[in-house]
Amino acid sequence: MPRPLTSAWTPHGGAAVGALSLMVLLLVLSAGPTREGGSPPPVRPLLTHATALHPGAVGGGRERVAVILSSRQSMGVVGPKGALRAPGSRAMLKLALILLPLLAAVGLGAQLHRDRGNRRKSEERMMAFVATACHELRTPLTAISGYVQLARLGGLADAEKFDLVMDRMADETRRMSALLDELMLLARLDLGQPLRSEPVNLAQLCREVVADAQACSPHHPIRLTILPGTHAVVGDRDRLYQAVANLLANVRHHTPGGTRTALGLGTEDGFRVIEVIDDGPGIPLELRHSAFERFVHGGHAATRAPVADTGGGNGLGLSVVAAIVTAHGGTVSLEPGRRGAWFRIRLPA
Repeated sequence: MPRPLTSAWTPHGGAAVGALSLMVLLLVLSAGPTREGGSPPPVRPLLTHATALHPGAVGGGRERVAVILSSRQSMGVVGPKGALRAPGSRAMLKLALILLPLLAAVGLGAQLHRDRGNRRKSEERMMAFVATACHELRTPLTAISGYVQLARLGGLADAEKFDLVMDRMADETRRMSALLDELMLLARLDLGQPLRSEPVNLAQLCREVVADAQACSPHHPIRLTILPGTHAVVGDRDRLYQAVANLLANVRHHTPGGTRTALGLGTEDGFRVIEVIDDGPGIPLELRHSAFERFVHGGHAATRAPVADTGGGNGLGLSVVAAIVTAHGGTVSLEPGRRGAWFRIRLPA
């Protein structure tokens, strides 16, 4: 049974196969052009000790020559004006015909090995993603199930307690609905499904996002700054709105009340730039490199907004932002700052 390709060989399998194929091709071509209908160019021996005429070949003008090269004797037939025929050219061609299919098979095996490894890693990431999503969905479902059992046991006879439980169940339902919506969006983007393409006025979009965010959480003041110019892009307006809204929701969920936020819009080097900067505690250093990964929680909010919203809070907010911006051909980054978090979105104009 053949041994599997090692990881050391696999990444360079294609280059190695190409190099070996080139070497074989050069060896075949090294025989050079043939002379007189197929004979190779003359082969000059390093040392000739004896030359004997063949009695039967004198009349035809041909002779058989014995040549000694480095104490090894080889035979060739020479014409009156021809060259010594190289007896190894046919063997060289046979060797090439054997090696080229072998090298092709090795290259195919290396490619299959790489594809199998990539597929295995993709499946592992998908399984981890599904397991984490199930865990996140279990939390609101468990809360709702507990409230239902409490109602069945008669624990909600008090009107005030009943209203409180209904509010909590509504909050958990909205949270679960938002989680499912974001999971479906990420799945669509992962599958490469196209988003809508339409002209989008980012200035108007940012004004709407700020107005909605202030209604959700008045105790998180937001200052909007729009630089002069035309701030138009082509993309999916709803998804771009969601990306900016998720950045503001990230502030509401992970900073205490009174944290100030600045949202700025401008143009830089042919890109529309949206910045969201807050003066909160910031993102921990150990989470900065993974802030845009899925189900990464940056902590719990010190103060919850009185009105439930659909952005952030489940570890998917920033990953959704990154996926949406990437789908529009842009980039999102977490910039270094002395205090708070500084997010920067760049979209092609």
